[in-house]
Order: sequence, then structure tokens, then C-alpha cells
Amino acid sequence: MSLFKVRDLWTTKCGKDEVFESSSLLIADIRGQNFDDIIVGSHSGYLRIFNPQFDLEAEEYGAFKAIDQLIEIQLEEPILQIAVGKLVSGSKVNHLAILHPRSVAVYNVITKTGSTEHGDQCQINIVYEHHLKRSAYSFLVGGFGGVEGRDFLCVLGLDGTLMFYEQETLSLTRLLPNFLLPSPIVYIPHTDSFVLLNSNWHIESYRYQILGEESTDRVLPSWSYNLGEDVNDMRFLSLTTNEAAIFVLTERNFYCFGETGVLKFCKRLQYIPLCCHIYSRGEPSVMSMIVSDSNNLLIYEGSKLKWGAQLHATPVAISRASLESLQGCLIVLTEEGELECAYLGTEPTVFVPPPIQNSVLSNAELESKYASLQHQIATYSKASKESLGAPTQKSEIKLTTKTWPMSDSDTTCSIEIYLTTGSSVHNVNITIEVCKPLVAEPATHFIQTINDSVEVSTRISVSEGDIWDLNCNIVCTYLSEETFGVVSTDVELPAKLVLELAPPSRGQDFSLTFTAMQVVILSALFSDFSADSWNTTNSNEYAAGFRYRNNPSITFTLTLNRPGLKYRLEGDSVTSLTLPVCILAKKLASKHLKSNQYSLGLNELFSAIDENIRLRNLIREIETELRLGSGQMRSAQRRLLSKMRDKTPCDMKPLSALIAYTHDYLMDAAHRMEGAQIDLNKNGHLLANLLKFTFTMIRLTGNVLEEELKQAYEAVCCTQHMSEEQGWAEITQFSLSHLLKTILARSVRDQFTPDPHTEVITNSFLLKKKIAVVIDRLLKGHRPREDRAVSPIMEGDDEEGKEKPTDSLYDELESEEIRNLLKKSQHNLDHL
Repeated sequence: MSLFKVRDLWTTKCGKDEVFESSSLLIADIRGQNFDDIIVGSHSGYLRIFNPQFDLEAEEYGAFKAIDQLIEIQLEEPILQIAVGKLVSGSKVNHLAILHPRSVAVYNVITKTGSTEHGDQCQINIVYEHHLKRSAYSFLVGGFGGVEGRDFLCVLGLDGTLMFYEQETLSLTRLLPNFLLPSPIVYIPHTDSFVLLNSNWHIESYRYQILGEESTDRVLPSWSYNLGEDVNDMRFLSLTTNEAAIFVLTERNFYCFGETGVLKFCKRLQYIPLCCHIYSRGEPSVMSMIVSDSNNLLIYEGSKLKWGAQLHATPVAISRASLESLQGCLIVLTEEGELECAYLGTEPTVFVPPPIQNSVLSNAELESKYASLQHQIATYSKASKESLGAPTQKSEIKLTTKTWPMSDSDTTCSIEIYLTTGSSVHNVNITIEVCKPLVAEPATHFIQTINDSVEVSTRISVSEGDIWDLNCNIVCTYLSEETFGVVSTDVELPAKLVLELAPPSRGQDFSLTFTAMQVVILSALFSDFSADSWNTTNSNEYAAGFRYRNNPSITFTLTLNRPGLKYRLEGDSVTSLTLPVCILAKKLASKHLKSNQYSLGLNELFSAIDENIRLRNLIREIETELRLGSGQMRSAQRRLLSKMRDKTPCDMKPLSALIAYTHDYLMDAAHRMEGAQIDLNKNGHLLANLLKFTFTMIRLTGNVLEEELKQAYEAVCCTQHMSEEQGWAEITQFSLSHLLKTILARSVRDQFTPDPHTEVITNSFLLKKKIAVVIDRLLKGHRPREDRAVSPIMEGDDEEGKEKPTDSLYDELESEEIRNLLKKSQHNLDHL
């Protein structure tokens, strides 16, 4: 951060929703007034010319006035670049050249002297225009060939073609060798040559005379320099009448070359540069202005830093102008079109660094402070609602909902959302979030302003997939005059949306038994189903069958043993039981519903984890194939392009066959990648279902603390998080390791266990083991034993790196049932 800030002189905004780049700004004396004008062109086709007027003696300056803008006109095509030169035959006056994607036009700027206070009037008239056969990238203006008193145009195409125009006439077209992507290009009058970067990241110089020789089949550079990196910007500066310098800005370095390619200096940059400008204050000194990614303007004399100042915005172009009111004024243009005239100044920043605390605390004071912090953390964990993070202000919006009842033929559920406020609020966003395959339409509502009350509605429907949760979370965010607010509520969707009654069945593959202190008949639990549907399906208050409306082949049966105070749930699969288990857990929470069959879905959960790791390994393998195949395709295409440019005829069939084979290889890999990503998404859906089932069954054991169970579930529930380096497995393993070191630590020694390596997981055993250990400790209620002596050297440190016996890998599991399930899962995986 710089100590000083750039001082504003004059600012304005160029249009709205327009895009600008480094070539959109030009400083030139286009009207022959002996001072510079600011010329700006946007990708939307707008051309603007400014002549800022400000009084430096006034107390306040910087406001934009209408007379500061000379011209604003919209052209038919986007403006890629602007240049000024003597481009009209028989005229010594500067004309304006504008480059469009498929044309280049030359305009004459005419100034009509005004007789009133409104000032002079400026107009532009087109003189001539050249239509390009190739898409343009950039262009140059100069006296190519050593001519004096007039300038020519050189247009660089996207395919590496140089098109030369001697004012109104196309004189030459030349295709550059070793060209793949366009780069910045400069013209050196001292050597009459063009300097640019080729596809090998070599800076090359081509003489205009060599480019113009028609007898030359292959153009050879006059000199070349292996730069080895891409170029952000390239500038030319004439030092003397016989000496010039080429300045090259890359992502990490700033180079200066002589006109013959000799490296004068190289400055290593400790930041990412955005743009630059080169100027001279006299024959011996060369000044460079470079803007960093932290909005710092750094000024160098040669390779030495002379000054630094903080800019107010992030520019894409910076320049220096000699205006009528000030010489050497800074001109800054941002990507959004903010144009600013400024000077360096010496205004210090308002940031004052805090004083350094040099006091040294004693051991007793450190222990006391540590104990106080531990107490604050424990207090926050036990009573989070009273913590500092809890909201301190009452919400300005009251959010209420109403769920409309459904008939037997309805396939969607309608929810009415009512917002009531006592004051005016703005930018109200309402988001309705449901678990897949439930779909909310619309999922978001936006209201600009609410002064009293507003009512909106949304409809919930069901798509394909397993359903395990009927909770609908509604979040409302808003802006008021004082603060930003959030209010939310949860809505339990009716079971009738996803279920329908079916004849009860017996002997299904999976069954669960629940006990309760007091039972409720089934017709009361599922009261949203009509009496006719109960009668037609032979379901009653003691036995009822259900099937999913989006997949009628999946069914489950719920029976009630009233004398034994028991419920029995049977289904075709574990995933089909998740939803009824969640419904029973919520509706019978006050009846102390319990079950000890927490391990029913662990085998399926471990299998889903194995499949998740396998799919991610497969995706990484396919990514490697795609990377190799695309590299081969680029090499083959580059070779084909070089053969097509070669005038010597040769056989193209082998190369065409290679390209066709590589294309088929890439398409096959792409199809397999698409299928693997779809399978991984389905696997994440399955994992979410099984995890919800497992942790709900753990809660129903009645032996766990609710806060510990909540944190453990939050550590594993992000099943849809996917990236190249970090997926659900990496996040879950790291989160569970943290839990096993904190709230689920078995001893004080566990709290000092090193964190796991943050690398991609390719084997599922350690992750399954951590999940099994977490479940085991949740059920056993393990807590750190503070009375155990802790050695400063951890036991077993000398055994690090040695392979442990297989049986010792399961020693942390006290539950014999969980240990056997984990062994069985690993045994099945090893035999695949």
C-alpha cells in the first residue's frame, strides 16, 4: 500500500454498460491546438473526445461540464483501437484512424469556432474506409519505408496477416511465420522494422523492406530474442535521433531492449501489472508508469523505483497528457468507462497503523488468559443463542407462510409467503430451497420496495430420484435505511406431495422396529390422506402401505403394534426408508421414539463411499486422457497448418487420419467424462440420502448429545461439492479429523493429533474408518479425560512411517458391530 494517493482533478463516466480496454484510450493533439485532447473509444462503438477545463486556483475543481466533451458519436461497429497521423494524401493535418473488427476508417476532425458561451463545435467526417478481408486485432500508424510528411497504416489480423495501406491504397499483404495468437506490435522508425511476439514466445523484428519483397517465400527476422513468457504490453520510445528503446511488460517482468534487440535491463516485478505508459523527461532519462493489481501506480526511472501512489480505481489504460490547464497530467481509464485526470500529489493515506504491543506477559498471565478463552469457547458452544454472533436487532420484516391442502389428483403443492413490514425496505430477495428431487417454481422472488405487505406464491413439484426430506427453507434478505437484514423460516411439506397409499405388504428386504412411550394411530400420523384412499388400498390405522409418486415401484409398509408400543417399518431398500424414518422422528419426537438399529444402512453407506472415490479417480484418469489428446490435437493442427502454408505439395492423408483418430479419441473421452460426472452427481444424491438415514437413526438411539450430532452431520452433509482438487471426500475427512480432535476426542492426546494431508483421496478406507469412529464415539459418549498425564513427546512417534498390522487399524472402534461392518466393506472392496 502506498503512502500517498493520486489527487483528482477531473472525472467523468463514459456511457453506461460499455466495455473499454487498453487500446481504447489515446492522447493526441488532434485539432492542432498545441495541447492534447483525450480520445476514448468503446466496444459499443461510441467515440468521445474530451478537452477538460479546470481552474487550479479554485477551491473546488473536478466537476464535469458539458463544454469539456467535444464529440460523442456512435459508430456502426465496435471500436478496437484509435490512432492519429497524417493519413490523407496532400494534407499535413493529423487525421483520426479508427479500427473496427472488419474495417479501418480515417476521419477528419473539424472545429467550428463558436460565438457564444457554449464554446466551439466539433464534427468528424469520414475521409475514406478500407474493408478488411480478415478480422483485425490491432493496427499501427507510421512512416513505413522512411517516408516523411505522411503516414501509412499497418493492420495486424487475428491470423497473423499484416495488411499495409499507403493512405487510400492497399499496398501489401504479408503472412507472418510461427504465428498462432496475436500479440502487441510496435513500429521502430530508426530501423524501419516491426517488433512483435511469435507463438514460441520469441520477440522478433521484421524489416519493412524484407516484408515488401515479393520474391521472398519465407520471411526471416532481422533479430530474435527468446523471452519465454507472454507479453501484456509493448511500447516504443525514441531516446535520441539515432537511438530508440523497446519496452516489454509481461506478467512478472519489465524489459527494455535496444532497437537491435540488445537487452538493456530487466526488472523483476513483485506484483501483477495491469497496464503501463512510457515517457521521457529529457534525453538522459526514461520514465515508466506501471499500475499493479492492488491499484498502486509505480513510477520508475530506468529500473529504479522513484515514486508510488494509490489510485482510486482499477485502470485498464493509463497515459500522460499536456492539457491546456496542466502539463504532465495523468489520464486513467477503467474497464467500466470511468475517465479521470489526476496528478501525483502528496496527500497521505488516512490509514494509521496500530502501535506495536511490546509488553511481555508472564507464564501465569498467559495461563490465565488461555483459561479465559477456553471458558468463552465452551460458553459459546453450550449457549450459541446468547453469543456475540446472535442477531441483536429485531427483524424489520415479518415472514409467515401458508401451505395449501392438496387433493388426491394434485401433483404440486402451493405455498403462500406473506411479508409484512412497518417501514420501507428495498431489494427484497426471497429464496425457496428444497432438497432434490423436489423443485420450487419459481425458486426466487425479487421485490424492489415493500412499504406495507406483499404476498407471493411458489409451487413445489417432484422430479425423478429418491426423496428423503420434505423440509422447505425460505430465506428473505432485504435492505433498509439502517442495515441489511435476513429472516428465514422452515416449512414442512405434506407427505401427500411425494407419497400415496398402497396395499400393505410383508416380507420386504429391510425392516426397522421403533418403540415409543405412547403410540399414535397411522391415520392420525398421515392425516392428509383422504378416507377413500385408506379404504381402497386396504390400509387402516394399524397397517398401511405407501409408494412414491415419482417411482411407484418403490414401496414401504408401516405397521403398529399398539399393545407393545411398537412401530415396524419395512421397505425394498434403505433409501426408501429414509423419508418415513424422518417423518416418524419429527411427528413422534414428543413420544420418545427410539430404535437401536442404527447400523442398518452402514453397509450401503460404505459402498456408496467406495463408489464416490472410484468415480473421482475415473474422472481424474479421463481428465489426463483429455489433456494428452488435446495436446496431440493441437500439435497435429499446427503441423497441418504449416504444411498448408508450404507451397511444396505433400501428402496430407496421414496427418488427416491422425487428426480424425485424435478427434474420435477425444469425443469418446468426453462422452465418458459426461457419464462419469452424471454418475458422480447421482452418487452424491445417494450419499445424502444414506447419511440422512444413518444420522437420524443415531439420534433415535437416545444416547447422543444433540449438539455433537449436529456438528457431525454438518461435517459430512456437503455431498454435492465437487471440484478438481477438493470434493466431498476431502472436505469430510478433514472435518471429521477436526471433530475427533475437539468435541469427540477420546483423550487429551487426541487433541494434539496432526492434521491430515490436504491431498486428493484415492483410497476410501481411511475416510470410512473416520466415519465409523465418529459414529462409535457419538454412541459411546467419549469425552477427553483431563486427568490423564500428557507427555511432551507423543507416544508412538518413533513408530511413525512403519506399517501397522491390519487388526490394529480397527482398534479405535469399540463397537463390535461397526468394526465388523467396516471389515466386511473393506474385504468386498479388495476383491473387486
